[in-house]
Amino acid sequence: MKHLSKAVRLSALTVIVVIVAFPVYVTVTTALLPQSDVVAGRLIPLPTHLTLDNVREALRSAPLVHQYGMSVAVTAVQSAAQLVTAALAAYAFTFPHWRGRGVAFALVLATLAIPGESLVIPNYELATGLGLRDTLAGVVVPYLATGYAVFLLRQAFLGLPREVWEAARLDGCGHLRTLLYVVLPMARPQVITAALWCALSAWNGYFWPLLITDSPQRRTIQVGLAQLAVDQSTRPAVIYAGTLLVLLPTLLLVLFGQRYLVNGLAGRVKA
Repeated sequence: MKHLSKAVRLSALTVIVVIVAFPVYVTVTTALLPQSDVVAGRLIPLPTHLTLDNVREALRSAPLVHQYGMSVAVTAVQSAAQLVTAALAAYAFTFPHWRGRGVAFALVLATLAIPGESLVIPNYELATGLGLRDTLAGVVVPYLATGYAVFLLRQAFLGLPREVWEAARLDGCGHLRTLLYVVLPMARPQVITAALWCALSAWNGYFWPLLITDSPQRRTIQVGLAQLAVDQSTRPAVIYAGTLLVLLPTLLLVLFGQRYLVNGLAGRVKA
C-alpha cells in the first residue's frame, strides 16, 4: 500500500511537471526552429535544425533592445523601492510598540483587497499632472510600495527572537542599524523571497506601462512583445523568439531562486 501511494504521488508529480514544462519547451523550441518548419506545423515541435535567425529578426523588427533596457530599469528601481519600504514598514509593525500599530497594519492589509484596476485612473491623472507621462518615473512611482511585501516581511520578523532585538537596542543600536545588521540578516531567506516576488511582478507588468508610455523606446518589453505579435502575425516563429527573450529573465530568477521561493515562504531555509 505504501509503494502504491508513493507511485501515485510520483505519477501525479510527473503529470504536473509535464503540464508546466510543456509550454516552455514549445516556446524555446519554436523560437529556434526555421520558419518553414514552424509553418509545416507539428503539435510537438522537434529540436532539429536550430537557428537564431528568428531572434535576430525579432530584434530587428521592433525596438526590443531599448524596451529590454527599460524593463530592466523598471524592475530594478521598482523592486528595490518595494523592498526598502516593505522592510521599514515591517520593522515598524513588528518590534517597536506605538499607539495605533494594529490599525495601521490593518489598513496596509486592506490595500490587498483593492483591485488594481480601480486605481488606474487616479494614478494616471496624478502621473500626468506631475509631468511623468512617458518616463521611467511615471512607470514606477505608483508601485514604490506594496502591501504584500510588507505582510511577507512582517510575518518573517515575527518569527525572530525578540530578545535579539532588545539586546541590540540595549547595546545602543538605533532602529535603522538594528534593521540592517540584526533583523535583515536573520530573515535573509524571506527577504530574498520578497525581492524575487517584487522583481517578477515588476518584470511582468503590462497594463500600466502600456497606458503611461507613448514612444516605443519608453515602453517595456511586455508591451513590445504585444506589438511584435501584431506586426509579425504571419511569422509565429519570430513571435516565439520575442517571447523567449521575455521568458529568459523570469526563468533564470525562478531557477536560481526556487530554493527561497519555496522554502523561504515557510521559513525553513536557514540563513
